[in-house]
Amino acid sequence: MAPKPVSSEKQVPAGADDPAAPELRKKLAADTDAPRRAIGDKPLPPDDEDKDDDEALDLDEDEEDEDLVVFTAKEAAGALATIYAFVKPYLKNYKKILTFVGLGVVVETLFNVFMPLSLKFLIDDALGEEDFQALYVILGVLAAAGIFTSIVAVWYERWDARLAASIIADVRANLFEHVQNLPAGYFARTKRGEILSRFSIDLSAFEGSIKSFANSAALPFLELIAGIILMLFLNWQLAAVALLVFPITLIGPRILTPKAVQANYEQKLNESSLLGMVQENIAAQAVVKAFSLQRRTFGWFTMRNNDVRRKTASALFLSTMVERTVTISVLLLHLVVLAIGAYLATKGQITIGTFVTFESAFWEVSYNIAHLMHFIPVSIQAAAAVRHIQELLDEPTRGADDRPGAPDLPRITNDITFDRVTFQYEGGQTPVLDNLSLKLNVGRTIAIVGPSGSGKSTLLNLILGLYSPDEGRVAIDGVDIRRVTRESLRRGMAVVFQENMLFNMSIRENIRLGKEGATDEEVEEAAKKAEIHRYIMSLPQRYDTAVGERGDTLSGGQRQRVAIARAVIRNPSVLLLDEATSALDQTTEAAINRTLLKLAAGRTMIWSTHRLTSVVDMDEIIVISGGRAIERGSHAELLAANGAYRRLWDDQGHTSHAAAAQAADHNEDDDEDEDDEGE
Repeated sequence: MAPKPVSSEKQVPAGADDPAAPELRKKLAADTDAPRRAIGDKPLPPDDEDKDDDEALDLDEDEEDEDLVVFTAKEAAGALATIYAFVKPYLKNYKKILTFVGLGVVVETLFNVFMPLSLKFLIDDALGEEDFQALYVILGVLAAAGIFTSIVAVWYERWDARLAASIIADVRANLFEHVQNLPAGYFARTKRGEILSRFSIDLSAFEGSIKSFANSAALPFLELIAGIILMLFLNWQLAAVALLVFPITLIGPRILTPKAVQANYEQKLNESSLLGMVQENIAAQAVVKAFSLQRRTFGWFTMRNNDVRRKTASALFLSTMVERTVTISVLLLHLVVLAIGAYLATKGQITIGTFVTFESAFWEVSYNIAHLMHFIPVSIQAAAAVRHIQELLDEPTRGADDRPGAPDLPRITNDITFDRVTFQYEGGQTPVLDNLSLKLNVGRTIAIVGPSGSGKSTLLNLILGLYSPDEGRVAIDGVDIRRVTRESLRRGMAVVFQENMLFNMSIRENIRLGKEGATDEEVEEAAKKAEIHRYIMSLPQRYDTAVGERGDTLSGGQRQRVAIARAVIRNPSVLLLDEATSALDQTTEAAINRTLLKLAAGRTMIWSTHRLTSVVDMDEIIVISGGRAIERGSHAELLAANGAYRRLWDDQGHTSHAAAAQAADHNEDDDEDEDDEGE
């Protein structure tokens, strides 16, 4: 998690000599050395509940240590097995293509073994005996085999490209689909950069191993086996010496591979954390510039970047050493084999053709070992990436999935009931809602108000089924919403948030997201109801105007009206508003409030807000405090009760009716006194 500005004595400038720098380094190390994990199944508090982010996201060190599972030596040596176990479920859809690629690799392997074997017959039988007929036959067969193998190689490479692209696309799609099904609590406790790193850094490493597997792993492995068989066929004594290459070359990887895998995994964690910090910084550029935090944020970035640099250097060095130890071992052993082979040929124990062929076969074996060793760092990085991806795929979707055989929820007709509901956010000290019992009747405009952190937004999130209560139940027309499908639950609802996300597409498509398959006429009608149609028609491209990333080409009020149109086009029976106007200026807020009250006709509107001027005209206002509903009634009734609502009203600088009357009387008395003095 990116460090945040704290009190002045704890803020860290870019200078390395700052006395607070060691403190920050400890925090950064604690943050990046362990993957972010969930504690139980509950979500962290959302931002609008005023829960401290650090409390929500920083985990106990002991728990972090338990979550970080280090690869054992066996797992490290089996990096390929780790990748295969991950890929295996995807291969079942491509058995035909896999067969084509396998046949092509086998044909190319046979030719690459046949080439050095042909040298023996070429030297001993054709050149040694000056048999030109044999020479023509051998060269002709080699030419035909070479042309055939080239055609097969091009053919299977095409299928291999399709196979690799399909597997990568399937993994990406599976990852994206899983993210869509994760509960809201996961996104509350996880930085977006950590999720994005799976789609960028990790998928890139995985993609590299899949693309190069056939030519850099499968083909060299088969040629290695065939080369060993050929050496044993030529001279088993010399082959026995040559085969010492395996135990010698395995010493280095056996020692270094586990360390390399762990170093690469730690690199992934640090890169993910750094990406999260960059993402946070980009999103907060207005704050950074307004408070002149450029130097300070660069200091935070530099410390994290230095951590990534050290981890990357360590990972690259260990991965390279895995390959380098093999190369050195092969070189030394080859000198021994060359000397023994030359000695045997000189003594006449083997022919010159056998010696040359054996040398060629040994070079082929060494070449393929080197190819495999080149692939090992790739597979190590891919195995670490797969582990990082799998962590996300292992995140439970509990609370986001429907129960087996769950029925659809009919359109709401009576009420929404909170029946002794208790809910506490993950890491929270006290429940946000505590044994809350509340009935909301349909067809009314209802406001949920209360102090910050009282649970206003939580109520709406529970109605939407984004979270599930710890105790009690939320029911619609007497049916527990956990027992029905989430799609049918949300089909009859629409929500407008404080920060509404517009997608980087046209205004028309953004509104149409509220109702799949909506016609252009329905889109325009929804825009008219949201009172944004006239503005859209004034644009050069009208409804086809792109709104930009997050809708940044529109003003705050315009974004809210497009979001309202997106909600209205669903024709919802329940319209939920979560601080929908609190980020707007008073003029825009008042205009949108009037629009919303018009749209509330004939449907239920539940509005969570802290601005009491927005709820004066509501049918009913419910005051939430301490996790319970403590007051409910109309604006006038609650002011007259002189309770919690009255205090909230006065705290926001509004003048109560009684105070206004007293002030008016006082002003009249003053005027009378002035008149008397004038007389």
